[in-house]
Amino acid sequence: MPASGECPSDSAVASAVATRGRRTSNATTIADILCAAKEEFASHGFDGTTVDAICRRAKVSKQLLYYYFGSKSDLYTLILKEAADNTSQFIGCTDYHALPPEAALKQFMTNFFREFVERPQIAQMTIDEAQHNFVHVGKASPLATVLRTLIDEVLGQIVARGRSDGSFRADLEPDRLFWIIYSLVTTWFAHSPMILLVSRTREGAEMDAAAWRANSIDFVLAAISRKP
Repeated sequence: MPASGECPSDSAVASAVATRGRRTSNATTIADILCAAKEEFASHGFDGTTVDAICRRAKVSKQLLYYYFGSKSDLYTLILKEAADNTSQFIGCTDYHALPPEAALKQFMTNFFREFVERPQIAQMTIDEAQHNFVHVGKASPLATVLRTLIDEVLGQIVARGRSDGSFRADLEPDRLFWIIYSLVTTWFAHSPMILLVSRTREGAEMDAAAWRANSIDFVLAAISRKP
């Protein structure tokens, strides 16, 4: 997934055009629209974003946006699909099998945090859509498929190995663990201004993203470790 402020890759642009069966007559224009849409959706959510605002930011006409993407909803769905696909690839890229279960889980959480914290546009869109019960992209949202795959094929295998070798609690369940991790990640993204403000009221207690991530990982590992 592109880092915040970066335009989509050429492959993402080609995919966007192919989705609507259009020819790539101006790849730069398409990329500008996608970048502008990400900024607007992240700042204002789906409901607060207008096609006019996207076009002003991208410096294109509404006719061009509709030509390449069909509608605001189609554009929103496309961006979320791109984000979901790239999130799955990023979080799942580590060879977790080569690591002991505890180290593998720590790396999984590190990757998850990095994906959200370093890409705030997509994180904000994901949270906004979840709060709206996925009404804009439907219950078959690609995000649901991606998260299911991460739970079953990545985290689930780490948990199974940890239970098997005795490093994790025997009753540890991948779905519940995943949503605890997800909550810790999204809490930082959604509430970091308040966390930073409150933590600064105690001398030496300031909490930044790295400290939140480290504390979250330590908390999860302590909670799931097999009791002596």
